[in-house]
Amino acid sequence: MSTGPPDADAPQTPMKSILPNHHAELRNPRIRRIASGHFRSTHLPRAAALALLVAAPMPTHAQDGTTRLGATANDFDRMWSLATLYQDNANPLVEEFKLRGRYQGQFWNVDDDHGNPSNWEDRRSRLGFDAKLFEKQLEVRLDFQANDGFVDFYDGLVDAYLRWKPRSWLTITAGKTKPLIAQYDWLESTTTQPTFERSQIFNQLGINRATALTVEGTTAAWSWRAGVYSNGTPATTGGTGAWGDGEFGDFDGGMSFSLGAGYDFKSLLAVDKADLRLDWLHSDRQPGDLVLGKYDDIISTTFWVKQGEAGVVIEGFFASGGDATNSDVFGFYIEPTYDLIPKKLQLVGRYSLANSEGPLGVIGQSRYERSVATNQGKGNAYQALYGGAQYFIYGDKLKLMAGAEWSRIARDPSDSYNGFTLLTGVRLSF
Repeated sequence: MSTGPPDADAPQTPMKSILPNHHAELRNPRIRRIASGHFRSTHLPRAAALALLVAAPMPTHAQDGTTRLGATANDFDRMWSLATLYQDNANPLVEEFKLRGRYQGQFWNVDDDHGNPSNWEDRRSRLGFDAKLFEKQLEVRLDFQANDGFVDFYDGLVDAYLRWKPRSWLTITAGKTKPLIAQYDWLESTTTQPTFERSQIFNQLGINRATALTVEGTTAAWSWRAGVYSNGTPATTGGTGAWGDGEFGDFDGGMSFSLGAGYDFKSLLAVDKADLRLDWLHSDRQPGDLVLGKYDDIISTTFWVKQGEAGVVIEGFFASGGDATNSDVFGFYIEPTYDLIPKKLQLVGRYSLANSEGPLGVIGQSRYERSVATNQGKGNAYQALYGGAQYFIYGDKLKLMAGAEWSRIARDPSDSYNGFTLLTGVRLSF
């Protein structure tokens, strides 16, 4: 089939005859309501557009001069390389300056006896930069987030820190960053995780980014880390500006600290990956703390093993010292993955369980169980089973996801929630 321009001598169809009669359509009252924005809360057109954008074949030019559909890995490499605005390893002051960002959008549908809501959510939208300075010993990271629907394009800083590596085995970080606990569910980037949401047990612990000073080190197969955190750090902007109390806090609240250690079993087990971690976070909680203020002590343990196409993560949590609202709670999840088509299609499952000492110590997922759950989605026990898949267009940097999760929040003498959540979405990062 010819890929050149149309024959200039061929009869051309008048453009007016192939365009829809928009004026006639707008006489329909229902279409007028849609056009005027009455249904802006339904983001299905955006979802469809994103799906078509990432799934549509792209034209590429082969060496023989023909045009073919389908983007190659080199095409994606070139597109993503545009985010690197400057790179010169010979420059002793600034080696690299790179834009960073991500968009994670998803369509969700919840179905249980109390309702059947659904919508599109702009789950995560972030933009910022990374800079590497002084022979790459110093890294500067800053990025900010927008909220759902981009109502506010700037909705607070996410990461804002300096990371210094004076030795190959030592890293020191200062600024707004993640507390060092929950290796897989929290410290691993959401761009690489195969499920739409973190586990229920982690999400109820009140852990978020905080103004911190952390130290991490490695010695052979061992690793260790420690950190000090300000509980007064807000998760989003407090209205006083990017560099005021609204982002980094006023340090009048409580303080927290963490200790952790890990061991790499890869060589002993003769597998591709085998990491075991144990982390402890203690919080000197004060009234009004904005982060790390729900429990006195949180312990997490993570075992992550991978061999070939198969992998599994087992992560458990125990939180104690909560107030009357947040009684002691224990929970864990098991998350296996299998690469059905290596580097292209991955299957994932997850079983989650949580139990609390008090009758209301377990809290369901804010996305999206609590949108229909009774009793504010609280109970004393939680179970969930998730199954899904990832289709990689450009690795974790551009992928499509789909999944379904059954979950139950139990509260004597009945359930607060027992239903299904269906999810489809797109993940884009650079």
